[in-house]
Amino acid sequence: MEDFAHLVSELTEPAKKGDFAHVREVLRDAKRTHFLWQANSLQQEGIDRCVDHTLSAAGGETTEQLLKGWVVTSVNEWGGDQERILILTDKQLHRVHYDFSYKTVSSVKSIPLSEIIRVEYGSFRAAAASLTTWVFKKEIEQMQGIRVYTHDLDGNRSINALAREQLAPVLGPPPPAAQEHYREYRAFGAEDEPWREEVFAQELAAAFMAASILSGASFDVRPAEMSKEVPGGIFSMFYNSLNLGKYSKGA
Repeated sequence: MEDFAHLVSELTEPAKKGDFAHVREVLRDAKRTHFLWQANSLQQEGIDRCVDHTLSAAGGETTEQLLKGWVVTSVNEWGGDQERILILTDKQLHRVHYDFSYKTVSSVKSIPLSEIIRVEYGSFRAAAASLTTWVFKKEIEQMQGIRVYTHDLDGNRSINALAREQLAPVLGPPPPAAQEHYREYRAFGAEDEPWREEVFAQELAAAFMAASILSGASFDVRPAEMSKEVPGGIFSMFYNSLNLGKYSKGA
C-alpha cells in the first residue's frame, strides 16, 4: 500500500500542474521504479497502431494527450473475458478491439472522461444470488480489477436484463432501469498469476486519478469490494476457461 501511495503521489502532483509529459513518463516506468505494466514488442506495436487510429483527428492533428495504453481483459455484458486495448488520454477512455494477427482495428468505443461517474478498484466477491458464482466462488474471489461507472450503458444489455423483460408476464415487471452502468477490466493473461491483478488494478486506479485531475472531470477513484455476477452463467465460465476471448496467440 505504501508503494501505491507513492505512485499516486508521483502521478497526481504533476497532474495538478498540468504536466502531461511527466505523468506519461511515470506511467511509462522505463527505469522500473514502480514495476508497472510493460508491453511486449507485439503488444506495443498494436498499442501504437491503435493510438494512431484513435487519436488522429481530421487532418492528422492529435487533439488529446496520450497517458498510456494497455492490453487488458475487458468483461462484456455476458461476463465473458475479451482481449482489448485500453487507451487513456486527458480527455477520453478508448477501448479498442484490435486484431494482432492482421494488425487491424475492428472497433473503438470512446468514453469522455466527463461522463465517468466514478472508478472502483479492488477485489471481487461472488454474488450471493447466483448458482454460477457460488460454484466458481473461489476463482472469482481470487480476482482483482477495476470498474468504470457511467450513466449510459457501455456496451449491450445483459442476458439477465433481456430475460427479465421477456418473462415479465410471469415474474412481474422488471426492476427500474439502472441509473448507472459499469465496464470491468482486469489484467490480461493473469489467470495463472492472480497477484498480478492487484498490481495492475492499482496502476489503472492511479492513472485514472491523474486523468481525473488533468481533464477537470474530478470523478472519484476509490477502493471497493465489488460484487461479481456472471450473466452468461456456466457458458461464460466455459468460454473464459478456453480463452475464447483471446484472439491473438502472440499477445
